[in-house]
Amino acid sequence: MKKTLPPFLLVLTSVAITLNWLHGTPSGIYQKIFAIGSTVCHQIPSHSFHFGETQFSLCARCAGLYLGSLIGLGYFFTQGKKKALPPRGILILLVSFFLLWAGDGVNSFISDFLNRPFLYETTNLTRLATGFGMGLTMSTALMTLFNVTIWMDSSNTPLLHHPLQVAGYTAASLLLGWLLLSGGQILFSGLAYIAIGIVLLIISMLYTVFWVIMTRKEMQFTEFKSLGFYLIAGFGTAMIQITLLYMLRNWLLG
Repeated sequence: MKKTLPPFLLVLTSVAITLNWLHGTPSGIYQKIFAIGSTVCHQIPSHSFHFGETQFSLCARCAGLYLGSLIGLGYFFTQGKKKALPPRGILILLVSFFLLWAGDGVNSFISDFLNRPFLYETTNLTRLATGFGMGLTMSTALMTLFNVTIWMDSSNTPLLHHPLQVAGYTAASLLLGWLLLSGGQILFSGLAYIAIGIVLLIISMLYTVFWVIMTRKEMQFTEFKSLGFYLIAGFGTAMIQITLLYMLRNWLLG
């Protein structure tokens, strides 16, 4: 009983937090995922894509970031437990993607403040493109951190090591971006749901790593089944963060 009670309580707590979130947010499934998006994104309408009256669940930059992370994480999950840093050329490319993403964001912020273009006119397409670049950087960093921290039998090879992988990611990003902008209402809404699912996945993975480190269990796992307790803890903590940030945003906005 002593061994099974803590996991049971953890699952119960995570379910309770999730149910409380569902109860305390606006009615309608899309409104609830939009509320989750509001905890990681400003969701300014003019900086977001729309299909008719439907606004995407994240701004254009965050849409690229999380949909790009979907591509990166989806691929990396098939690559095994690799933990080494990418080679120098790939690292320089990833840092460049980060700088372009950050620079476009700063230019957009200053342009909005000045009410005129600063260095250049930032558009939702530049936001989406730099977001996709950052998506590769973030997914590479996150999956490498996860593999380094979690797995006992990780491989000392990089997840991202060849230009063809970057080319494949670029092609997938172009396709996903085109589908977002031209795919119709159902696909537009579907990608909005998927993007929020990636938000939850990323935050949960980070908190899973956090709890593994806090309990000093680094590099002691060989399969996801044995990691179940920490995955649930990561998800539960992610929901606590989302709930608190949602409450804080509503309080600040009055």
